[in-house]
Parts: sequence; C-alpha cells; structure tokens
Amino acid sequence: MNSLYTAEGVMDKHSLWQRYVPLVRHEALRLQVRLPASVELDDLLQAGGIGLLNAV
Repeated sequence: MNSLYTAEGVMDKHSLWQRYVPLVRHEALRLQVRLPASVELDDLLQAGGIGLLNAV
C-alpha cells in the first residue's frame, strides 16, 4: 500500500481507482443476482464507479 503514496504522502487517485475497480465489479455482480432483471449490470457498475470516484 505504501507504493500508492507520492513523495508528499498523498495517495495517487489513479492507483486507488485501479486497485478498487475489481471490488466494485465484484459487488455489482453480487448485487445483480438479488435485484430484478430490469437492473442491468452496466448500471450497477456505473453507479459503483461514480461512488468510487467520489470516495477517492
């Protein structure tokens, strides 16, 4: 995790994005099976991606 920090001690947002995108996909797939068929995976991924962008 230390490699994600710059010399100033700030985490690189792109590195964080790359690190957590697989988690967003995993959670979207997990949620998809519990939701109606009308909810598409792409919509869940988009919402998760926006949430991740807001978090970093």
